[in-house]
Amino acid sequence: ITRIEGRLKIEATVDGGEVKDAKCVGTLFRGFEIFMKDRDPRDTVHITQRICGVCPTSHGTTAALNLDAAFGVADKIPNNGRILRNLIQGANYIASHIVHFYHLAALDYVDVTEVADYDGTDPELLKVKDFISRALAAGDMSMLAPFYPRYEGDYRLPKKVAQAAVAHYVEALNMRRLAHELSAIYSGRMPHSVAVVAGGVTSHPSIDSIS
Repeated sequence: ITRIEGRLKIEATVDGGEVKDAKCVGTLFRGFEIFMKDRDPRDTVHITQRICGVCPTSHGTTAALNLDAAFGVADKIPNNGRILRNLIQGANYIASHIVHFYHLAALDYVDVTEVADYDGTDPELLKVKDFISRALAAGDMSMLAPFYPRYEGDYRLPKKVAQAAVAHYVEALNMRRLAHELSAIYSGRMPHSVAVVAGGVTSHPSIDSIS
C-alpha cells in the first residue's frame, strides 16, 4: 500500500474474480517494546513519538495518559493542562489528516499532468504547470518528484476536478504548516513535542500565545 507511514503488505488470494482469502501484514519491526524496558517511565512520552513523524503527538499523548493512570493523577489534571493537551493533539490531528489525504494518498487518484495544459489564472496551478513543462521539455519525468514515480492507475476524475485537487494539494502545504505552528506554540516544537508530560503540560496559555 503506497505512501503510508510505516510498512504494510496485503496478500490476497483471488479465484474467478472473488477474493477467497486476504492477509494484512505489518513488515517493519523497530523494537520500541524492547528498548523502552528498564527506562524511567516518564521517558516514554518522548520516545514513543519517534514512532511517526506525521502523527507523533497521538503516541506521546497516549503515553502521558497511561502515566497519569499509573501515577494515580488521571483525575487531577488541571483544566489548562487538559485544554492545552487537546489543542496540541488537535493541531497534529489536523496536520496529520492533511498530509495523509493530500500529500500521500491523493497522488494515487489525482493525475497531476492534467495541469499541463491549464489555461486559467490560478497562481498555484500556474506554478505546477511550469513545473510540469520543465520536466516534459527535458524528457525526464523523474523531475516531477514528489508527483512521480506513481502507479499508472485509474485516474477517473474529470480534468477540472483533477486540476482543482492539484490546487488544493499546493494550498494544503501551507495549511499543514499553520497546523504545525499551532502545535509548536504550546508544545515547544513540531514534530516530537516536548510539553506534554505526566500530569498535564509544561507550557502556559499566555495572552501572546493565545493571540
